[in-house]
Amino acid sequence: MPSITNIPRTLALAAVVFIGLLSWWLINSKPDNGITIYDAKRIITMESDQPNATAVAVFQGKVLQLGEASTLSATIKKAYPDESIVLDHQFAGKIIMPGFIENHLHPSMAALLLPFNWITPFEWQLPNKTVVAVKTEEAYQQALKTAASDHKSQDSNSWFISWGYHHYFHGEMSREILDQLVPDQPAIVWHRSFHEIYVNSAALAMVDISPAELKDQLHVDIDKGHFYETGLGLALDKFRDQIIAPMKFLSGLEQVVNVVHNGGITTIGDMAMGMFDMDMEWLAMKWVLEDNETPFRTRLIPMADRLGEKAGSEAAIVNHAELLAKGSEQLKFVKQVKLLADGAFYSQLMQMRDPGYLDGHHGEWLTKPDVLEEIATGYWQADYQIHIHTNGDLGADVVLNLIEKLQQQWPRENHRTTLHHLGYIGPDQAQRIAELNVLVSANPYYLYTLGDKYAEMGLGPERAHWIFRGRDLLDNGVSLSLHSDFSMAPAQPLLLAWVAVNRISANGNVLAPDQKLTMHEAMRAITIDAAYAIGMESEVGSLKAGKWADFTVLEEDPYRIEPEALKDIPIWGTVFQGKPYPIAH
Repeated sequence: MPSITNIPRTLALAAVVFIGLLSWWLINSKPDNGITIYDAKRIITMESDQPNATAVAVFQGKVLQLGEASTLSATIKKAYPDESIVLDHQFAGKIIMPGFIENHLHPSMAALLLPFNWITPFEWQLPNKTVVAVKTEEAYQQALKTAASDHKSQDSNSWFISWGYHHYFHGEMSREILDQLVPDQPAIVWHRSFHEIYVNSAALAMVDISPAELKDQLHVDIDKGHFYETGLGLALDKFRDQIIAPMKFLSGLEQVVNVVHNGGITTIGDMAMGMFDMDMEWLAMKWVLEDNETPFRTRLIPMADRLGEKAGSEAAIVNHAELLAKGSEQLKFVKQVKLLADGAFYSQLMQMRDPGYLDGHHGEWLTKPDVLEEIATGYWQADYQIHIHTNGDLGADVVLNLIEKLQQQWPRENHRTTLHHLGYIGPDQAQRIAELNVLVSANPYYLYTLGDKYAEMGLGPERAHWIFRGRDLLDNGVSLSLHSDFSMAPAQPLLLAWVAVNRISANGNVLAPDQKLTMHEAMRAITIDAAYAIGMESEVGSLKAGKWADFTVLEEDPYRIEPEALKDIPIWGTVFQGKPYPIAH
């Protein structure tokens, strides 16, 4: 989808941000309070040479030393006689792990969606609200009408926008149906996948979309009011003033901070920076995510076509180099880029090998294979780490062929190309992924929400039960991490690990148990292996002298409970760069 720019909106956001910049300098001038030693019931380090400890010393935001609580204090005093030492016992009965890492999350997408009405097939527990599950067509339509009516009575000037609709749970949607459900105000129904929307006639009447704009635009059915995949870019361009409001966006971003913190996460990768407007998002993130009290860091990986020039071109790379000079330890760009291959898994538009979809529909390309190759080549030759969104087994074939071709023409030893989501691959593809030294950042939540439904519709059980082939990937030596793609899944690493370990669907079925991960593999996938996928393994992901003192503090030990209880472990909070941040309950 094309980049969206809107100077008035950016200036309005800049005015808000300017006020906050007066205190921004505090980020890099945190007071030095000497050495703090935290003791715990158990510290799980994710380091093989010292897997466990009971105390950790922190100095200037980093891990100084790990050991046993009984001896660490004396050792530190002898080594650092001039430093004050504080013994902090608040975690004495708790479990300390490396701070969880979410290497594929979309702060801007979430900031946009969180203030909207949510009607979804599964329940959500968010910091400021609980979203109840709505699973039938009748219940969905009634919930939508009620929500639209409430919105009109409270705010008749703004459009009604609802996120979470899914056709396999909520029935058919179209402009005509939406006109019947919401006849008297402009309305948008946003699909659960985020990749598609439906608009009613009142909304279409307020924008100007010419026949010329539709002539060469794929993925738009104007009669149905349906904009999907690449067509979503046109919709966002035309409806941007109704969809993106600076103050609501900032409010949504503040909610994102709570979502991330409540998940026990201390590092996130924004895997689509510039999704809507690069300048606006940068200003908003500096105001919210770079705040001194935001307890996590953010690494910004832009969309390949959001750098102001032709994706993969020399000019785009020069523009990105300017962005790389911006930011701080807490918020900065990195020399990585995001590409898109096939369509959305939630929309069932991923590209599938024969026999394709059982009902005869077909997948879509977000980027045609020849264009994808052209874009990837530019970034590959410039020594970028490339992240590629791909969901179906045919999509994976195309991407793997591309990587093999690039590696043959311009060999690179540590390219770390990473496949993201990877909803379904065939049993033969894990070995090829390993042979090409490709990494995988997977979304296991697809299995939980869609494993049963896709067995009934579209894929059949022979494929749907094998969504997320985690065991095959690990057995072939692939470096595997887990992500939420929030809001495609809750930003809760323990929940993602729970799915990977148990493979329990929303209906309570165990699907393809031969693909289960062990507890330790799942814990690695949300810590050190998640760090590796975004090039941060030397800074975070495990507890070791010299790394950032980022901890997730748990009330129970994940290694000493029944696997089915993993998602229910209470999270006390986090420690970010040595400072505790409890979760407000």
